Amino acid sequence: MTDAIPLISCQRHLDQVKVGHKASTFQVFVVRVVQIELRGVMYRVLTDGHHNLAAARLVGIEPTWRGPSRKLQRIMKELGKARFAAMLINNLTDSDWYYVHSGQVVPELLGIERTAA
Repeated sequence: MTDAIPLISCQRHLDQVKVGHKASTFQVFVVRVVQIELRGVMYRVLTDGHHNLAAARLVGIEPTWRGPSRKLQRIMKELGKARFAAMLINNLTDSDWYYVHSGQVVPELLGIERTAA
């Protein structure tokens, strides 16, 4: 997976017990991302596998990067690019969008995205 396109997330919570268990028992750490333009900038959005990514980093190996799940692909198709992008920006998990590598908030993604219906 290219590092030229920043990896972002809006989920900061990690259950350290779960991360430790995965690190000690898993051999493959699958992490799902979707590459998408948000407010004119390309990002890789971490959509699933936050605990797997943390576990892979803990044991010092590269995770297995995968694209969006079939369910997410269906949602993306049904909504279209603009509405899906707005949905991502407006529906946060437990944090503002942040750069996964540094933990710093992505200032360009603060605030509500409004799109025509």
